[in-house]
Amino acid sequence: MARPIKETPILYGKDARRFEARMQEKRHISQEERARIDVHYKAGMAMLERGMRRKHAATV
Repeated sequence: MARPIKETPILYGKDARRFEARMQEKRHISQEERARIDVHYKAGMAMLERGMRRKHAATV
């Protein structure tokens, strides 16, 4: 059985401002890192697609 999800803490004051500023920062990644992420993304999506096809085939 899954555990219940805990409440998300609310940030106030300096912590809230620091969090907001960090969320506004642009993250720069190299082309090599981007290519690595893309390869893993495509592999994951291919696995998901195969699983969905298998599940659909089993129900038909």
